[in-house]
Amino acid sequence: MSVPRIILASSSAYRRAQLNNIGFDVPGISPDIDETPGEGELPRPLACRLSLQKAQAVARDYPDSIVIGSDQVATVTDPAGTQHILGKPGTLAKAIEQLRLCSGNSVRFITALSLVHLAEGQQQTAAEEVVVTFSSLSDAMIERYLLKEQPYDCAGSFKAEGAGVLLFERIESRDPNTLIGMPVMLLRDMLANWQLNLLDIILRH
Repeated sequence: MSVPRIILASSSAYRRAQLNNIGFDVPGISPDIDETPGEGELPRPLACRLSLQKAQAVARDYPDSIVIGSDQVATVTDPAGTQHILGKPGTLAKAIEQLRLCSGNSVRFITALSLVHLAEGQQQTAAEEVVVTFSSLSDAMIERYLLKEQPYDCAGSFKAEGAGVLLFERIESRDPNTLIGMPVMLLRDMLANWQLNLLDIILRH
C-alpha cells in the first residue's frame, strides 16, 4: 500500500535526531499550542493531551499527511511526599533545583505519542514510561555538570544522549529512546495499527 507523507509536529532537534538515527527522515513543523497544565491535571493525561493537541494543530494544515505529536512529562516525589512535575528548567538556578530533587531519587518520565490523519478521520494516542534512578549527586557535581552540558531546554535538566546518562544508577524501560522523547518502538506499534510497517518504510529509502 502507498504510505502517506509523515510529519513530526515538533521543533525538537532531539526528536528529529532520534528518528534520523534509525533512518527515518521526516520534516518537523512546530505546533502552536498552549502547553499550560490544567488545574489538578495528572502527568499521564497531560502528556497525552498535549501530544494530541500538537498533532492536531499541524494536521489542520496537512490533512493528507500522518502527523506525529509527542510530549514528555517527568515527575519526582520529594521526601515529604509531594509530587513535582519537572519541566524545561530554562535557567541554571532552576536546573540546580531540579537535579537536587532528582539526586538519589527515582524519576518517572511519561512520553506520549499521537498520530493524526485527518483525511482518513483517524487518530490514536498512547504512552510509554521510563523510570530513572539517579545516583546521589553533590551540589558541586550538579553545578559542574550543568555548566558543561547546559541542558536548560531538557525536562529534568540532563541530556540522556550525552554525559547526563552518567548521572543515573538505573534505567527501567522497554525502549531507552523513550527517555530522550521519541519512543520509536511505540511509534512502530502505532503505525502497525494502521497497517504501516515502520521498518519497511525506512528500508525503502
